[in-house]
Amino acid sequence: MSEPSVRRYSGRSVDEWKAARRERLLDAALELFGTEGYPATSVERLCAQAKVSTRHFYHEFQNKEAVLLAVHAELIEVGVRSTSEALAATADAPVRERIVAAVDGYLQTIMADPRRARISFVEVVGISPAVEEQRIAFRELLISSVVQIGETAVARQEIEPKDFRFIGLCFIGAVNSVVYDWMLADPRPPEAKISEALRDLAVSLMVS
Repeated sequence: MSEPSVRRYSGRSVDEWKAARRERLLDAALELFGTEGYPATSVERLCAQAKVSTRHFYHEFQNKEAVLLAVHAELIEVGVRSTSEALAATADAPVRERIVAAVDGYLQTIMADPRRARISFVEVVGISPAVEEQRIAFRELLISSVVQIGETAVARQEIEPKDFRFIGLCFIGAVNSVVYDWMLADPRPPEAKISEALRDLAVSLMVS
C-alpha cells in the first residue's frame, strides 16, 4: 500500500511550516527578551516581530513563559554542547589546558551575543518556579563539569583533592556577576579581557 501524500503549501509540508513558524517566534524572543527584556515584551509584540498571528502563537506555545523556557533551553543546549566538546578535545591534556578549554567553550556561547547573556543572567532569574528550576538544573550541569575536571586531575595526580562542587558554585557565581557587569557596562570592556580574567580565576580555584 502506498503511503498517504503529504499536503504541501508553497512547497512546504504542514510540519515544515509549523517548524519555521516556531523558529521565527524563538528568534523574535531572543531579540526582544535579549534587548527590551522579558517583562517589557508582550505576546503581541513577539507575534509582530515574528510575523505570526496570535492564534498561531498559541498553537506553538501555551504562554509567554513557555517561549522563555524554550529560548533558554536552546541556550543551555548550546552551552553544554560547547563545553562538552571542549572537554572531549582536551581529554588527554594537562588540567590547566582542560580548565581553560572548558571556560572558553562556555563563555564563547554567551559573550559572543549580549542578547544571550542578558537572557541567561538577567531575564530568567526569579521569573517563575518553572524557569528557576530550569536555571538551577543548568547550573548543576556546569558544576558537574567542574567536578569531572577536578576528579580526573586528582586521579592523574595533577592536583590535590578538593571540594570541587564548592569550587564550581564559587566560579559560576563569579561568572554570573562578572558577565552581568560586563553586559551593562558602557563602554563594554573587550570580551577577551573578561574571558582571560575568568580563565585565570578558574585555574587559580582548581589548581592553587
